[in-house]
Amino acid sequence: MTILAIDTSESHCSAALLLADGSAAYRMEDIGRGHAERLLPMIEELLAETGQIYSDLIRIAVVTGPGTFTGLRIGLSVARGLALSLDIPCVGLRSLPVLAASIMGDTEQTVHVVTKGRGGQVFYQAYQGVNEERLPQPLSEPVNVDLDEVVAAINKCPGLVGGSGADLLVDLEGIVEVSKIVAVDPSVLARLSQNQDPVLYPPEPCYLRQADAIKAKAVFQVRTD
Repeated sequence: MTILAIDTSESHCSAALLLADGSAAYRMEDIGRGHAERLLPMIEELLAETGQIYSDLIRIAVVTGPGTFTGLRIGLSVARGLALSLDIPCVGLRSLPVLAASIMGDTEQTVHVVTKGRGGQVFYQAYQGVNEERLPQPLSEPVNVDLDEVVAAINKCPGLVGGSGADLLVDLEGIVEVSKIVAVDPSVLARLSQNQDPVLYPPEPCYLRQADAIKAKAVFQVRTD
Protein backbone atom coordinates (compact mmCIF):
# COMPACT_ATOMS: atom_id res chain seq x y z
CA MET A 1 0.00 0.00 0.00
CA THR A 2 2.70 2.45 -1.07
CA ILE A 3 2.58 5.60 -3.22
CA LEU A 4 5.55 6.62 -5.37
CA ALA A 5 6.00 10.31 -6.18
CA ILE A 6 8.37 11.69 -8.83
CA ASP A 7 9.57 15.19 -9.74
CA THR A 8 12.08 16.06 -12.46
CA SER A 9 10.52 19.35 -13.56
CA GLU A 10 13.47 21.59 -12.63
CA SER A 11 17.09 21.09 -11.54
CA HIS A 12 16.15 18.74 -8.68
CA CYS A 13 15.71 15.03 -9.25
CA SER A 14 13.33 13.87 -6.53
CA ALA A 15 11.35 10.81 -5.50
CA ALA A 16 9.40 9.71 -2.43
CA LEU A 17 7.61 6.67 -1.09
CA LEU A 18 4.55 7.26 1.09
CA LEU A 19 4.01 4.13 3.16
CA ALA A 20 0.80 2.65 4.52
CA ASP A 21 1.57 3.86 8.07
CA GLY A 22 1.78 7.47 6.85
CA SER A 23 5.55 7.75 7.02
CA ALA A 24 7.58 8.79 3.99
CA ALA A 25 11.08 8.25 2.65
CA TYR A 26 12.40 10.62 0.03
CA ARG A 27 15.37 11.91 -1.90
CA MET A 28 15.88 15.43 -3.30
CA GLU A 29 19.09 16.01 -5.26
CA ASP A 30 19.90 19.25 -7.08
CA ILE A 31 21.71 17.69 -10.05
CA GLY A 32 20.96 20.21 -12.80
CA ARG A 33 21.09 17.60 -15.56
CA GLY A 34 21.20 13.82 -15.69
CA HIS A 35 17.68 13.09 -14.44
CA ALA A 36 17.33 10.16 -16.85
CA GLU A 37 20.38 8.43 -15.37
CA ARG A 38 19.57 9.17 -11.71
CA LEU A 39 15.79 8.73 -11.35
CA LEU A 40 15.37 4.94 -11.55
CA PRO A 41 18.39 4.21 -9.30
CA MET A 42 16.96 6.72 -6.82
CA ILE A 43 13.60 4.92 -6.81
CA GLU A 44 15.29 1.56 -6.31
CA GLU A 45 17.33 2.98 -3.41
CA LEU A 46 14.12 4.12 -1.72
CA LEU A 47 12.46 0.75 -2.27
CA ALA A 48 15.43 -1.04 -0.72
CA GLU A 49 15.60 1.43 2.18
CA THR A 50 11.93 0.91 3.06
CA GLY A 51 11.78 -2.82 2.35
CA GLN A 52 9.29 -2.34 -0.46
CA ILE A 53 9.11 -3.83 -3.96
CA TYR A 54 7.48 -2.49 -7.11
CA SER A 55 4.42 -4.70 -6.65
CA ASP A 56 3.72 -2.91 -3.33
CA LEU A 57 2.98 0.32 -5.20
CA ILE A 58 -0.71 1.23 -5.49
CA ARG A 59 -0.38 4.67 -7.10
CA ILE A 60 2.18 6.91 -8.78
CA ALA A 61 2.23 10.71 -8.62
CA VAL A 62 4.28 12.89 -10.94
CA VAL A 63 4.80 16.61 -11.50
CA THR A 64 3.41 17.64 -14.88
CA GLY A 65 5.02 21.08 -15.07
CA PRO A 66 5.73 23.80 -15.66
CA GLY A 67 9.44 23.20 -16.01
CA THR A 68 12.09 22.13 -18.48
CA PHE A 69 10.94 20.21 -21.53
CA THR A 70 13.54 17.46 -21.10
CA GLY A 71 13.05 17.12 -17.35
CA LEU A 72 9.29 16.86 -17.63
CA ARG A 73 9.47 14.23 -20.36
CA ILE A 74 11.78 12.07 -18.23
CA GLY A 75 9.59 12.14 -15.13
CA LEU A 76 6.38 11.61 -17.07
CA SER A 77 7.83 8.76 -19.12
CA VAL A 78 9.04 6.90 -16.03
CA ALA A 79 5.76 7.47 -14.17
CA ARG A 80 3.60 6.37 -17.09
CA GLY A 81 5.78 3.37 -17.85
CA LEU A 82 5.74 2.12 -14.26
CA ALA A 83 2.00 2.71 -13.90
CA LEU A 84 1.29 0.82 -17.14
CA SER A 85 3.53 -2.13 -16.28
CA LEU A 86 2.13 -2.39 -12.73
CA ASP A 87 -1.46 -1.65 -13.81
CA ILE A 88 -1.92 1.07 -11.20
CA PRO A 89 -3.26 4.66 -11.47
CA CYS A 90 -0.98 7.62 -12.17
CA VAL A 91 -1.85 11.12 -10.95
CA GLY A 92 -0.30 14.25 -12.45
CA LEU A 93 -0.11 17.47 -10.44
CA ARG A 94 1.46 20.80 -11.35
CA SER A 95 4.49 21.92 -9.40
CA LEU A 96 2.91 25.27 -8.47
CA PRO A 97 0.17 23.96 -6.09
CA VAL A 98 2.55 21.37 -4.62
CA LEU A 99 5.05 24.12 -3.84
CA ALA A 100 2.25 26.27 -2.44
CA ALA A 101 1.22 23.48 -0.07
CA SER A 102 4.77 23.28 1.31
CA ILE A 103 5.15 27.06 1.58
CA MET A 104 1.82 27.85 3.24
CA GLY A 105 1.94 25.32 6.07
CA ASP A 106 -0.63 26.61 8.58
CA THR A 107 -0.51 30.23 7.45
CA GLU A 108 -3.61 32.05 6.22
CA GLN A 109 -1.53 34.46 4.17
CA THR A 110 -1.56 34.59 0.40
CA VAL A 111 1.18 32.41 -1.06
CA HIS A 112 2.87 33.50 -4.29
CA VAL A 113 4.70 30.70 -6.11
CA VAL A 114 7.36 31.83 -8.57
CA THR A 115 9.52 29.39 -10.53
CA LYS A 116 12.18 30.19 -13.10
CA GLY A 117 11.36 30.12 -16.79
CA ARG A 118 13.32 31.18 -19.87
CA GLY A 119 14.31 34.54 -21.25
CA GLY A 120 13.94 36.34 -17.93
CA GLN A 121 10.35 35.20 -17.48
CA VAL A 122 8.91 33.20 -14.60
CA PHE A 123 5.99 30.86 -13.95
CA TYR A 124 3.60 32.28 -11.38
CA GLN A 125 0.41 31.54 -9.48
CA ALA A 126 -1.08 32.84 -6.21
CA TYR A 127 -2.92 30.74 -3.60
CA GLN A 128 -4.72 31.08 -0.29
CA GLY A 129 -6.19 28.30 1.83
CA VAL A 130 -7.27 24.92 0.45
CA ASN A 131 -10.17 23.79 -1.73
CA GLU A 132 -12.53 20.83 -1.41
CA GLU A 133 -9.96 18.61 -3.10
CA ARG A 134 -7.49 19.49 -0.31
CA LEU A 135 -5.26 21.31 -2.78
CA PRO A 136 -4.15 24.94 -2.34
CA GLN A 137 -6.91 27.29 -3.56
CA PRO A 138 -5.72 29.33 -6.54
CA LEU A 139 -6.29 33.09 -6.58
CA SER A 140 -4.95 33.55 -10.11
CA GLU A 141 -4.34 31.65 -13.32
CA PRO A 142 -1.00 29.86 -13.77
CA VAL A 143 1.03 31.99 -16.17
CA ASN A 144 4.43 32.48 -17.80
CA VAL A 145 5.10 36.22 -17.48
CA ASP A 146 7.74 38.90 -17.02
CA LEU A 147 8.98 39.46 -13.49
CA ASP A 148 7.58 42.99 -13.24
CA GLU A 149 4.04 41.63 -13.63
CA VAL A 150 4.62 39.27 -10.71
CA VAL A 151 6.00 42.11 -8.59
CA ALA A 152 2.87 44.15 -9.30
CA ALA A 153 0.63 41.23 -8.33
CA ILE A 154 2.51 40.62 -5.08
CA ASN A 155 2.47 44.30 -4.14
CA LYS A 156 -1.28 44.33 -4.75
CA CYS A 157 -1.81 41.33 -2.47
CA PRO A 158 1.22 40.84 -0.16
CA GLY A 159 2.08 37.45 1.29
CA LEU A 160 4.69 34.70 1.32
CA VAL A 161 6.81 34.15 -1.80
CA GLY A 162 8.51 30.85 -2.63
CA GLY A 163 9.78 28.66 -5.45
CA SER A 164 12.94 28.58 -7.53
CA GLY A 165 12.31 32.13 -8.79
CA ALA A 166 11.78 33.68 -5.35
CA ASP A 167 15.43 34.73 -5.09
CA LEU A 168 14.84 37.10 -8.02
CA LEU A 169 12.52 39.08 -5.75
CA VAL A 170 14.55 39.26 -2.55
CA ASP A 171 16.01 42.72 -3.11
CA LEU A 172 12.92 44.32 -4.62
CA GLU A 173 11.05 46.97 -2.67
CA GLY A 174 8.03 45.61 -0.83
CA ILE A 175 9.01 41.94 -1.27
CA VAL A 176 10.19 40.96 2.18
CA GLU A 177 8.69 37.57 3.11
CA VAL A 178 10.54 34.99 1.03
CA SER A 179 10.29 31.28 1.84
CA LYS A 180 13.34 29.02 1.79
CA ILE A 181 11.33 26.40 -0.11
CA VAL A 182 12.55 26.42 -3.70
CA ALA A 183 11.81 22.89 -4.95
CA VAL A 184 8.95 20.40 -4.89
CA ASP A 185 9.03 18.11 -1.86
CA PRO A 186 8.11 14.69 -3.33
CA SER A 187 6.64 13.54 -0.01
CA VAL A 188 4.17 16.45 -0.18
CA LEU A 189 3.39 15.49 -3.77
CA ALA A 190 2.66 11.92 -2.64
CA ARG A 191 0.33 13.06 0.15
CA LEU A 192 -1.58 15.47 -2.09
CA SER A 193 -2.04 12.80 -4.75
CA GLN A 194 -3.89 10.45 -2.39
CA ASN A 195 -7.18 12.33 -2.75
CA GLN A 196 -7.04 13.11 -6.47
CA ASP A 197 -8.93 11.36 -9.26
CA PRO A 198 -6.49 10.16 -11.95
CA VAL A 199 -9.12 10.94 -14.59
CA LEU A 200 -9.22 14.59 -13.52
CA TYR A 201 -5.45 14.80 -12.98
CA PRO A 202 -3.81 12.80 -15.77
CA PRO A 203 -0.01 12.64 -16.23
CA GLU A 204 0.01 15.06 -19.17
CA PRO A 205 2.70 17.76 -19.57
CA CYS A 206 1.82 21.37 -18.74
CA TYR A 207 4.42 23.69 -20.26
CA LEU A 208 2.61 27.05 -19.88
CA ARG A 209 4.60 28.43 -22.79
CA GLN A 210 3.98 29.71 -26.31
CA ALA A 211 0.26 29.46 -27.12
CA ASP A 212 -0.67 28.30 -23.60
CA ALA A 213 1.28 31.12 -22.01
CA ILE A 214 -0.21 33.73 -24.31
CA LYS A 215 -3.73 32.51 -23.58
CA ALA A 216 -3.13 32.51 -19.83
CA LYS A 217 -1.50 35.92 -19.88
CA ALA A 218 -4.67 37.51 -21.25
CA VAL A 219 -6.59 36.61 -18.08
CA PHE A 220 -3.79 37.23 -15.61
CA GLN A 221 -4.96 38.84 -12.38
CA VAL A 222 -5.03 38.14 -8.68
CA ARG A 223 -8.43 38.12 -7.01
CA THR A 224 -8.46 39.99 -3.73
CA ASP A 225 -12.12 39.57 -2.81
